[in-house]
Amino acid sequence: MTDLKNQVAFITEGDDVAFADAGIKSIELTLKKAQQKFNAWLELSESQRSIDKLLDMMNMDYFKLLDLVTIARSRKHIEKYYNIEEIGRFPKRKTPLNIKADIDLKEQFPPLLEINRTIRKLNLSAYAPLKYIKFDKREEYNKKYDISLKGGSTFRQTDREQSLIHLMRVNLLKRMESSINSFSLTLKKLLDKIDVILQLIAEHNSEYVSDLSILDVDIESEEFAASLVGGKVKVLLQDVDVIRWQQDLEEDKERLQELLNISEMIDAERDAKLERLKFEVAHKIENPVNGENRKVIIFTAFADTAEYLYKNISHWAQERYGIHSALVLGAGQNATTMPGVRVGDMNNILINFSPISKERAKIDPLAKDEIDILIATDCISEGQNLQDCDYLINYDIHWNPVRIIQRFGRIDRLGTTNESVQLVNFWPNIELDEYINLEARVSGRMVLLDVSATGEENIIDYDEKKKMNDLEYRRKQLKQLQEAVVDVEELSGGISITDLTLNDFKMDLMVYLQENEALLESAPTGLCAVVPRKDAYIRETIGAGVIFCLKLLNDKIHTPNYALDPYYLVFVS
Repeated sequence: MTDLKNQVAFITEGDDVAFADAGIKSIELTLKKAQQKFNAWLELSESQRSIDKLLDMMNMDYFKLLDLVTIARSRKHIEKYYNIEEIGRFPKRKTPLNIKADIDLKEQFPPLLEINRTIRKLNLSAYAPLKYIKFDKREEYNKKYDISLKGGSTFRQTDREQSLIHLMRVNLLKRMESSINSFSLTLKKLLDKIDVILQLIAEHNSEYVSDLSILDVDIESEEFAASLVGGKVKVLLQDVDVIRWQQDLEEDKERLQELLNISEMIDAERDAKLERLKFEVAHKIENPVNGENRKVIIFTAFADTAEYLYKNISHWAQERYGIHSALVLGAGQNATTMPGVRVGDMNNILINFSPISKERAKIDPLAKDEIDILIATDCISEGQNLQDCDYLINYDIHWNPVRIIQRFGRIDRLGTTNESVQLVNFWPNIELDEYINLEARVSGRMVLLDVSATGEENIIDYDEKKKMNDLEYRRKQLKQLQEAVVDVEELSGGISITDLTLNDFKMDLMVYLQENEALLESAPTGLCAVVPRKDAYIRETIGAGVIFCLKLLNDKIHTPNYALDPYYLVFVS
């Protein structure tokens, strides 16, 4: 909702009455009302939270506004209203392959649930300096860092720290799911951060206390660097209970070092998940889905996982199969084994990976070589035509299922030369229900700032009941993705922008107009429909009678938010 609001503001250059001629008197008010309706819909139970229910609740002028500024085409819309013979067809989607890979080929790495227990025990106190501020100094820090919001509520920095700790725990879990290499890198960064703080505490003279107040200190100034510790939120070491903080930091250090020791034992030779990926890539190359197509896209959420995969896949693929690989991370660290490709330009890599869809022949008619393996992050999960490829692997599962659909949309596109396309998903080696529960436990209780509710900004306690509803909602979506490739609008509880415009309705009207032009031309200016008594539903709800379609001639009467004004359907019993 916020994305749409920002897009509209960009299009209209902030002009609140830009669409007054179309009957939208205030864009801001229209969007605010829609947000309120959306928030109310989110509060419904999972069984009630359907797309139809949302559409019924929404104010009509919101649909009208989106209809003015958006063009949205779902797969179903294209297949229903467009001439597929002219524009090309969609490929057949094969049933997804779901792989639950182990972490260690020697099976010595502890189970996920055990690692998760250790993650949950972490204090992550390096990210919560305010937790250790002495009692008599807390008021000063509240004044320095807390933010007052409209309506009298306060965004407390201590709440933000706790939310950050929950996010760090989730991140550790997601990094381990992604690759043991990424997990090790994160553990090292956390240990380095702890060592820096412990060093500062060791060098701090606890007996010397100045009359400095955090309210008077420029935290960015080099002058106070030796007395301050922290990132964007800094604290004076003299104001901290250093003994308690040091104890918690040492405890974290011990647990993190233990995790790092067992993680670092698993190098690329022992990495069971990497070995399974190589097996899947080799199987695809040796058993193409379409003709002799050897192309594969491997998606991961993390740049360092992508770099690790490229390092261990690219030379192996070149030596064993004589094919080129590429790494795309967006800005900076792109790479390829194919000579002559400008790696600084992401599009130059993609053109050589998907030369037909990207029309390479028009740009470089002499080019012959191609890239067959593309390893990428979500920087290419939207807006790219890569349908020369017919095989897409999700090396890790994004927490938002819509992202998985967007990734697959790179190859599941119109005009492909492939008869069918294959999606492969790597899942953690536990049951889905267990995985969802694990996510629930690791995230714990989170306090969030609700900045999406326009004009209703407040602090929300992320209560357990709502969290469990959301997790159940997510479980259904992930289960659905294991069984079939779906579009956003088919995803359980998913909302597509195509649901929020009048596009399909207008297309149906246009078809009707074309097919019934003569009938409509000869229709009388007054129309009515007799409601038959024999229809049980009508008889029980409104009874027998006549429905008139009338036009209001009195300009003084106005019905707010009624989209069809001045036309009304009137029932007479």
